[in-house]
Amino acid sequence: MVDSDLPSSLGVGTGAAGPHAVEAFALLGSETRLSILLALWDEYDPHTNDNTVPFSRIFERVDHDDRGNVSYHLTKLKGQFVQQHTERGGYELRETGLKLVRAVIAGAGVQDVELPPTEIDQLCPFCESPTVISYRDGVLFHTCTECDGTGQAQTDTEGFLSAVPFDPAGLADRTPEEIRAASTVAALRQVQSLFDGLCPACSGPVESRLECCPDHDPSGDCEHCGRRFAVWAQFQCRICKNHSTTSPKSLVLFHPAVISFYDDHDVSTRIRADDSESVRRVFGLMDDHEMELASRDPPRVVVRVVREETVCLTFDETADVVDVYR
Repeated sequence: MVDSDLPSSLGVGTGAAGPHAVEAFALLGSETRLSILLALWDEYDPHTNDNTVPFSRIFERVDHDDRGNVSYHLTKLKGQFVQQHTERGGYELRETGLKLVRAVIAGAGVQDVELPPTEIDQLCPFCESPTVISYRDGVLFHTCTECDGTGQAQTDTEGFLSAVPFDPAGLADRTPEEIRAASTVAALRQVQSLFDGLCPACSGPVESRLECCPDHDPSGDCEHCGRRFAVWAQFQCRICKNHSTTSPKSLVLFHPAVISFYDDHDVSTRIRADDSESVRRVFGLMDDHEMELASRDPPRVVVRVVREETVCLTFDETADVVDVYR
């Protein structure tokens, strides 16, 4: 967890986002400007060092009858999203422009896509009943058809097992099992980056902490915390508020000692978006990890990974690994 003050140049004290964000949104309030960005994207080749597009080609692609109007809007985009190369005689997208167009291409905030509850070939880790996935509001839900899942403390979804922010483009040309596998890869990458102290959304610093229920009922959905597990790790970006909540039982999969431990026992911890079996295997590993609350004040959690031998990791109150022994 980072304790130092944020650079004053970010303007955090001026509001939730700051004047630069307001200016950026204002620049996008034009269909012509968005068309220009998409025209530059169409010409973009990630495998070349020169993606300069001459104005004449931008004008043709925008399909506008007023060259002066297109030039005006292109000038407004310069600096923030577009870079002009006078010596090359053209324009190209800056990294900020690329990120914006990729968000549009992915469907974030553009497409209203839904997937009704669809059964997949994966049983509930708690009751071994069938599970289903569904998609709404840019989130892929995984739920059990019979039990309460992990608990409904922070969701109104019955049988809740997980909820993963997932772009609509991720649903294209994939079976339900493949969608589930791809969303799991996305979720684990997000958590790993946050666990490593880097926000995957904005590259900002991350605050992390362990939370534990002081009077946890381990028999099921605890009436005090509403969760199945007594301990969980919480992460939040200090800049963009990107966040995630997960169990330390899953965090150990990112530690080199555990990866090496499993490798020594010929078990792969790798998960792939095109391999549904890898999802079942890795979730089986996480389910088998043993977790013990060693201390409440300050919080200390020990997670054990057992094969013929055992490796143990201890997490402190900041959800950081402070001890490893095997």
